[in-house]
Amino acid sequence: MKIKKIVFSLIILIICTVIGVFYYAFKVEPYRLVVNEHQVNNTNSKENLKIVQLSDLHIKKDFNADRLDKVIQKTNEQNPDFIIFSGDLYDNYSQYNENEAVISKLKSLKAKYGKIAIWGNRDYGGGAVREYANIMAESDFSLLRNENQVFTLDNGKKILFTGLDDALLGNPQFPSPNQMAETSYDILLTHEPDEVSQYQNKGYELILSGHSHGGQINVPLIPQIQKKATALMSHANNYTGGLYQLGANEKLYVNTGIGTTHLSARFGVAPEIAVLTF
Repeated sequence: MKIKKIVFSLIILIICTVIGVFYYAFKVEPYRLVVNEHQVNNTNSKENLKIVQLSDLHIKKDFNADRLDKVIQKTNEQNPDFIIFSGDLYDNYSQYNENEAVISKLKSLKAKYGKIAIWGNRDYGGGAVREYANIMAESDFSLLRNENQVFTLDNGKKILFTGLDDALLGNPQFPSPNQMAETSYDILLTHEPDEVSQYQNKGYELILSGHSHGGQINVPLIPQIQKKATALMSHANNYTGGLYQLGANEKLYVNTGIGTTHLSARFGVAPEIAVLTF
């Protein structure tokens, strides 16, 4: 009898644990939001430049525009010099969209010098390709598609952003002319992180990407689950999230995103706002 009670208790414990894990993965973690701060280069300068990177909002029925309030609040609290959006605004535009509400929310994001966006694969599908550019323009974002944009800072230095088209559904090409000779810092924006293999050694100190979602599921001690999950995000198998040193003067940051896709769950990969300080 004693053994039966122990076995029964273990079964109940396992069932409760499984239910708890599923509840957390579907109802808690997808709605959390963490701010991950990174010092990109080692410097003693008092003139810090702060970039906030947002990625992969994947707005849909269970993560609608109202869910952006926390994102906007935490982003504006950082007092960013630049805000970068790395693509994938809606999860599936044909199934769910609310343009006016989204524009109103995104417009309230504030940056000292500018807000910049690029195209993700989801910004092409489901009819989104006909609306995305207008949404970002109305939200006061500069949407770069194989384009350069140079900003002059208060100290007179210039910073270059190169935004490439999406690699899966677009046609990424480097813009010309190359303006690096006149800039102090150069940043490349591309949605899919594995494309970095084609873009290294082109003079960019930093590459910003997204798309991976960090696999959305990362169970401790079982890395195979995360690997299989990131495999669903084509072009995001080699770089899944965080800061990578590519070369002596070249770094890649892969933002694990805010929304969800395929499965409305996250476990061990909380939605993130990345704060990158130079």
